[in-house]
Amino acid sequence: MPPLSFALATKMTTHVDRIEVQFGLTHDCIRACVYGNYIARRKSIKAAWLSIMDMCYADAVVTWNQLFGTDSQQAHWKAFTGLLPIPSGIPLKPFDREVICAYIGIEEEQWSSYHAAMVSTRNNWLAHFDHRSPLTDIPDLTWALHSAYLYRAWLLELLKAYRACGNNIVIDETPGEIILKMLEEQIAEVCI
Repeated sequence: MPPLSFALATKMTTHVDRIEVQFGLTHDCIRACVYGNYIARRKSIKAAWLSIMDMCYADAVVTWNQLFGTDSQQAHWKAFTGLLPIPSGIPLKPFDREVICAYIGIEEEQWSSYHAAMVSTRNNWLAHFDHRSPLTDIPDLTWALHSAYLYRAWLLELLKAYRACGNNIVIDETPGEIILKMLEEQIAEVCI
């Protein structure tokens, strides 16, 4: 497959730079989910860990919302996935709600409900505290972790496809399983 045109390659460089932000947000979300989950399972006797677990939860919800929350968010996945077309001949499906639901193994209505709960939690309890809003259900972060993990893997495959087309792109190809293991080891070292 021939390299991209100069105009598209120049435009892509800007988008690739912006996609680094996407990788950073996915990493932040994944890290917060892994750390928070580990702390919750560990049930440390040290009182500070409960507060740290709350901070991890808040970080996970906020970063997840930056990526998956409202379409108008500048870092929302839809703002990026449409900017870099998938090169022809590459077996990579466009990233969308259907891909997320299939990966997690849920129906789109379940995703819509989860999405609404995550956006509401961010809006009413983390970003703009609304004491009138009832905090009835705090969303579990399992689907947040899985969707961020999937999105990172998808971005990685897209960038590898562009590199295969002759574009000079440096990619951290650390597999997701290794990242999860590394993060779990990091929090295990300190959570006592």
